[in-house]
Amino acid sequence: MNQEQEKFQKSLREFLTSARESGQQITAEQAEAFFEEQNLNEEQRAMVREYLEMEQIDIVGAEKKERKKREELPLSPEEEHFLKLYLEELTVPEELVEEEKEALFHAAAAGDALAKSRLLEYYMPKLPEIARGVYDQSVFFGDLVQEGSVSLLLALEHISETEAEQSLLDEIRTGMEALLEEHHYQKHQDEAVVHKVNRLKDAIEELSDGEEMDFSVAELSAYLDLSVEEIEDILRLTGEDQ
Repeated sequence: MNQEQEKFQKSLREFLTSARESGQQITAEQAEAFFEEQNLNEEQRAMVREYLEMEQIDIVGAEKKERKKREELPLSPEEEHFLKLYLEELTVPEELVEEEKEALFHAAAAGDALAKSRLLEYYMPKLPEIARGVYDQSVFFGDLVQEGSVSLLLALEHISETEAEQSLLDEIRTGMEALLEEHHYQKHQDEAVVHKVNRLKDAIEELSDGEEMDFSVAELSAYLDLSVEEIEDILRLTGEDQ
């Protein structure tokens, strides 16, 4: 790790500590000031935001990542088949009037199991519609709906009477979006690993100039400006640590 990297990591740790001391949050202005101070590009800023999110730091005043309203993306034939089977297997209940909803939410909030069951039956057919609102083709549509089912069940366990329906729908949507975020983060991590593996292979070729030569982990670490631990992890992934 070079001096600049060490300096940045120290600054990031201090920034994280400050956020924790402020109740796990920072303002959008503070985040922007940090980005400017560190001279970060857009990709680096996105990575810092992801890191803060992983550490459960809320950026107050920042616009939430846009799952913008856009034309619905088409489902694959397999996803269309899933949707067809899902809807066929459900009994679609009649629409409830506001008074009926309020009564059910009131009873559910008081712990009435029958009311929770009726609300579950009522909202299950609505999950695909909610999923279409966040679907970006990166995750199988059925997985989004399944995540919505789990979020619905959890939401019904701690439902409140205040803005009950909107709170329920928000929790379902949040669960689906969390699944997408997890997938995007894992994809980003996988791509980063592939990039490091390719860098290591290129470095070995450059150092050996096409000849059969062995290099120590320390030599590769110095050449690539990666830590010894990172080099060892990459070698394990490629099976070259035997």
